[in-house]
Amino acid sequence: MFRYHRAWSLLQPQRPRHPIVRALLGLFAVCAVLVLLLVGLVVGSIVFVASLLWRAVHPHSPIARARTDSPVVDDDVIDGEIIVGEFRVLRKPLHRITDR
Repeated sequence: MFRYHRAWSLLQPQRPRHPIVRALLGLFAVCAVLVLLLVGLVVGSIVFVASLLWRAVHPHSPIARARTDSPVVDDDVIDGEIIVGEFRVLRKPLHRITDR
């Protein structure tokens, strides 16, 4: 017979009883969270600065060109990037409460 309470108690972390060990464990947890936050901040700032440098070096990228206020550029028509086709508007059928 499988005892659920015994398996559940094995999965629960046991806190130490000694107050100094408990304080050291809490201090370790706080330091670990601070290190993770610092690593995330450093990685995020590196990515941000790298993206700013990339945009400064390559201002002709498609993302920079898409943000201009001008309408469709003639280069798009020449390159064949516009798709011409026919379309129909499809509408959802009305829901019926009863099917009689």
